[in-house]
Amino acid sequence: KTRRPFHTLLTGQGTTYNGWQSRIMYYHWRKQRAADGECTEMTGFTRVCASEGGLPDAAAPYIPSVFVPSLTPEVLAKYGHFGVLNRPHSVVEFFRRGLADRVKEKYVLVAETDHVLTKPMPNLATDATADSPPLAAAHGFGYMHASSGHNSVIQYCWPQGDFKSLQAVGPSPLIIEKELLRKVAPLWLNCSYILRGRPEPAHRIQDWVLEMWGYSITA
Repeated sequence: KTRRPFHTLLTGQGTTYNGWQSRIMYYHWRKQRAADGECTEMTGFTRVCASEGGLPDAAAPYIPSVFVPSLTPEVLAKYGHFGVLNRPHSVVEFFRRGLADRVKEKYVLVAETDHVLTKPMPNLATDATADSPPLAAAHGFGYMHASSGHNSVIQYCWPQGDFKSLQAVGPSPLIIEKELLRKVAPLWLNCSYILRGRPEPAHRIQDWVLEMWGYSITA
């Protein structure tokens, strides 16, 4: 088997609660990386943290982190104070500000602060072949299945799309080539803004997963 290292990107916000979660997540990541031995594919780790003014938070001394300015209260107010928009926003800023240059691995695992690894994680993504493009690997969620009743929502972001083309996944956990994430992140953010900024999506879909739908439609 060819070893395919990946870099974990832990998206979070600079709050006390998120910082506490991040420290727990990072502890278990280190534990599982050590358990996997010298040939582990779990190599690098970076917390991509959206904080006020892009300033370090109290967890910074304990976790490898980079910081980007979070969305302002004024912007969030336009979208129902939906702080989860900081997730795609922070990933976009991670690339835009050149912070992704620190990631030398070809693949990244996008994770969240409430994820706890209980065993080593292999690289589940699929490499490109002569017959197919590279394929990301993402967790399937039972509450993310689309139906024909969602087509009008999907078409806000993808006018030619329909529910049959969507997979029941979100943006994390996700293993994807870094350069593919660079391409998809701005579209993911824009689609999340579109879905959160209109009343219909929240009526047809649970509003707390609209950012996940933004990723699913974009992908």
